[in-house]
Amino acid sequence: MQQRIFIISILFNVTLTLNSQNIAVYESNEFQLNLFHTESTRHVAEELSHYFYEVIGDPIHISRAEENHQILLSINTKTLNEISFEIHSDNKNIRISGGSQKALQRGIAFFLETLGMIKLSEKDWFLNPDKKLSFPSHFYKKSEPDFVYRYLYYPGNFDQKFRCWYQLDQIDQDFGIWGHSFHKLMPPDDYFEKQPELFALYEGERNSSSVCYTNLQTKEIFKTELKKIIRQNPDAKFFSVSQNDDTVYCQCDACEKLNQKYGEERGAHYVFLNELAKELPQHNLMSLAYLHTSRPPKDLHLVHNLYVMYCPVGINRGRSFAEDPRSADMRAILKNWRETTENLFFWDYTVQFTDYFSAFPNIHTFQKNYDYLKNAGVKGVFAQGSADIPSHFYELKQYLLANLLLDTDMNLDEELENFLEMYYGDAADEVSNYLNLLTKNQINSNSYLSIYDNPVMQINTFLSPQDMSEYNQIILNAERLVKQDKKRSKRIKDLRFSLEYTYFQQSKYFGKDRHGMFVEKTSGKGYKIRPNLTKRVEDFTNYLNEKGVYEIAEMGLSPDEYYQGWIEIVDYANVSPEAKKVGIQLLTQPSEIYRGKGAYGLADGVRAYKDFNINWVGWYGNDAEIQIDVADHEVNNIRLNFLENQRHWIFTPYRMSLFGIKNGRKIKIKTYDFPELFENDEIKIFSKTFSLQYPNNFSTLILLITNRMDLPLWRKRKDKKAMFMLDEIEIY
Repeated sequence: MQQRIFIISILFNVTLTLNSQNIAVYESNEFQLNLFHTESTRHVAEELSHYFYEVIGDPIHISRAEENHQILLSINTKTLNEISFEIHSDNKNIRISGGSQKALQRGIAFFLETLGMIKLSEKDWFLNPDKKLSFPSHFYKKSEPDFVYRYLYYPGNFDQKFRCWYQLDQIDQDFGIWGHSFHKLMPPDDYFEKQPELFALYEGERNSSSVCYTNLQTKEIFKTELKKIIRQNPDAKFFSVSQNDDTVYCQCDACEKLNQKYGEERGAHYVFLNELAKELPQHNLMSLAYLHTSRPPKDLHLVHNLYVMYCPVGINRGRSFAEDPRSADMRAILKNWRETTENLFFWDYTVQFTDYFSAFPNIHTFQKNYDYLKNAGVKGVFAQGSADIPSHFYELKQYLLANLLLDTDMNLDEELENFLEMYYGDAADEVSNYLNLLTKNQINSNSYLSIYDNPVMQINTFLSPQDMSEYNQIILNAERLVKQDKKRSKRIKDLRFSLEYTYFQQSKYFGKDRHGMFVEKTSGKGYKIRPNLTKRVEDFTNYLNEKGVYEIAEMGLSPDEYYQGWIEIVDYANVSPEAKKVGIQLLTQPSEIYRGKGAYGLADGVRAYKDFNINWVGWYGNDAEIQIDVADHEVNNIRLNFLENQRHWIFTPYRMSLFGIKNGRKIKIKTYDFPELFENDEIKIFSKTFSLQYPNNFSTLILLITNRMDLPLWRKRKDKKAMFMLDEIEIY
């Protein structure tokens, strides 16, 4: 009770000091007011009555006549715009008006929040426990969201009540066509084979991943398809005309001429969009400024009905982009966009897409980010979260973001602590300690927090084994404090399984070292899986399945697939104790990003599996020369393992040659040419074994691995090179 009174006094300290009396709404287990509505607000009135019934168990009486002691609902389009609401009271009545039904719903939510009823998540409410509800008398507030368009891609937005409460928008209603749409407006399956000239001439070949902007028929096809979509979706506010999720663009002479005039790689794109929008003047087109189109065109102002959503996918999320020196380019681009269009939206990436269930401490950046966007003239925000997946701290993130989208001046730290008290109860202080320590460790590391990070990449920043031990102790304390509270125990369990998942991922990396998934057998001969670890992974899998989780990352594995992968790793990764201990030296260095554990990791007795982030060592665009010091070991066979993941430009090498060093001379032993590449989406491990005819001839071997000079046509992209990844080098 004290928690909620504190929240109300913060919200209305000025009003409450001016008014000594409140209007009683509900006390002694009955309503002190009834509800009056007009015909146009009938549906909203029923929602308000349902809220009361759902939270306190009583529906409010609805009156057909306007009288004293009422809550009066109305739509007011004369003095309110469609996104604003107004609420005022005298000493008897409370009047709530909205410029639209949606705005009125937010006015009702504000009214209920003032009473002490808080919509915490799509599943959870908080209510002042004494059930005595009152509203300030002689109160007035008029409110309008800081952003005209607000979409929150979190589980809450899939729930109508949560969406209405926070006045959130809904893409599947507001967009006739959404997202990357070129392939929808002109499907390659329908056009590419017979009319390849409609598609991009890219790196000397026609490529179906984009279009030829200067082919007049392209625009006609787009316009025809858009008109059909508009007819099918007459109430839609926007229609997305956006490049595919790729960097391909047309380089034909006509398109390149426009690119040179209006901006490299993007000039023809925005000329095309501008012309298309001019031919559909009554409809709003939306385009994603993404990858090679993220910068605005030069010397080209966009027409009134062409909206742009700027999508800075690669910026650092560990520090506010309003002040991070590493985001200076992003700020300059945003400023230039504001000078190019009056209709600027922003795509904000707020979770770690490669691992929904590991920590991603970025909450401390939210308020500065959104305040900056508002002041920069951004009209709408798409806050991308984990869709309908209950990711790490998603309830807190969606609650804070929903409120920030309404008012960037809110006190984020205060609302954060209030939420923790309401949601975690007696464990709130420990959860706060956990979140604060996560954030502190991330900030102190000054690391670049990417939406494509993972727990292994963060081992040396805020997810070190020492950090993990501290987090574990805090969560143990939290579990103890709510042991008798079934609902809040489940909420702490969510945080526990986040740590569990992080440990599982890191244990693959550590392998047979401390904190690894394998431990030495008591006999001293070989290694086995750490006791009870597979059972813990199974428990994690069952937990996710019970929560309805269908993927643990964006377009990632399902829980059952994750568990199956774990079982396969247990069987596959443990190199036989018969493998010889040898020394490895990297004579040419791998990619700085994908160096894994370096030379040590290539002979640590643990094979990497299908995740290129864990234990693989990669050479990007260059060859590898590796020295193997076998000393006095008899070498009969050398097994090498390579990864193929074409989506991420990881291919098998072109050639591999093995040399022996004898009397200072380099003698070729064997050469192997890898098979020709074929397009496939499957992640594969390719193993090759060299068998030596004369095993004792050399104490030092040299492995020369030749990378592919050219990318295959289906993955050929400007400024991209082939990478090969190696692990493990096994000597028998």
